[in-house]
Formats: sequence, structure tokens, C-alpha cells
Amino acid sequence: MSEYVQVASEIAQLNALFDQHYLIESITENLDGAQVVLGYENVQTELNISTAEARKYLSVKLQEQLYKQLQ
Repeated sequence: MSEYVQVASEIAQLNALFDQHYLIESITENLDGAQVVLGYENVQTELNISTAEARKYLSVKLQEQLYKQLQ
């Protein structure tokens, strides 16, 4: 799989969960990328984000989430 396809796939997975109002609960960095736990109404799901571009996108979404919580 090309790098672009993998990045697009990981971002699409994140966006699908964000569209369902999931929020980031925790991020654990490891050698394989980032393990992300997202939750919504007592339901949790876990994703492995392995590409650098998708991890950058995730960090922007986390910043947006934190900003909204401060409002």
C-alpha cells in the first residue's frame, strides 16, 4: 500500500469517528505509531495510527477538542 493511501485511510477512520461525536480519551506513542482511544457515550474504540501525517492530523484534532472544552 502506498504511503498516500495509508495516510488517507487513517485520516478517514479518524474522521468517521469524529463525525459520530467520538472524543479523544488517550494517546499512547510507541515504536509502531500511536494507539488512540476514542470514546462516546460509554463506548470506546481503539485505533493504531502509524503514519506521521495522520499523527500530525490527530494532534490538530486534539488541539481543537481541548480548545472547545475550554470555551
